[in-house]
Formats: sequence, C-alpha cells, structure tokens
Amino acid sequence: MCWDNLKIVRNMGNHDSISSDDLSEEEYEITSAKAKHCDGDNKIKGELTITNKRIYFSAKSREDISLGLDEIKLVKYNKNIFTIKDKLTIVGKKKENVFRLNYSEDWVSLIEQLLRDNLNES
Repeated sequence: MCWDNLKIVRNMGNHDSISSDDLSEEEYEITSAKAKHCDGDNKIKGELTITNKRIYFSAKSREDISLGLDEIKLVKYNKNIFTIKDKLTIVGKKKENVFRLNYSEDWVSLIEQLLRDNLNES
C-alpha cells in the first residue's frame, strides 16, 4: 500500500470496538474514534473504525453498520464553524451514512487512499 500522501489521523480512540474475532484473516484495524451516527433526528453514540477492508460503526443501542470498501461510492466531509465535531458522509451503494467526529478531513483522506489501493488490487 502507498501511504505517502496520507495525513495522520490524529483522533486515535479506543481500539476495543472490533474484537479480533470480528475480523477476517487478512483484515486489520487501521484506526478508530468515538463518533455519532446521524440518522434523521437520531444521533447514536458509538465507535467508528476503519480496517483495510471496511468501515465499521458499533453502538450499544443499535445494530452495527459495516460497509465494505467495494460498497463505497463517495466520501466527503463538512466542517461547520458552529459545531465542535465535523461531518463525515459515506455514500454507499444502498444508503448514505453521516457521522459526526473530529478530524473528518483526515478520515476522508484515509478512506480515499484505501479506496484507491483497493481499486489497484482488483
């Protein structure tokens, strides 16, 4: 993998969101952070994790969200000067997921790099 143009994700969080039992043999965690999944008016607190194969959101109050890299069409961020957390939007083939977390611009850079690497491996 080429990580030369990647900014460092500064918001390293708890690394207990995905257990090693949840990962496939060739999958490994890259980073994770506390985030809120924005689903309409609902904002669900949980842990957003990036692995080399997927994006994973885990919350105690709802079913986990797992998006394979091949399911992602677009990622974007939106900084708002009136809120503390940035928005990270992940557009999948079936649904758009919006998360609030710190340093969403870095998360977009990381996910875009993973998507490029995933395309090159195909």
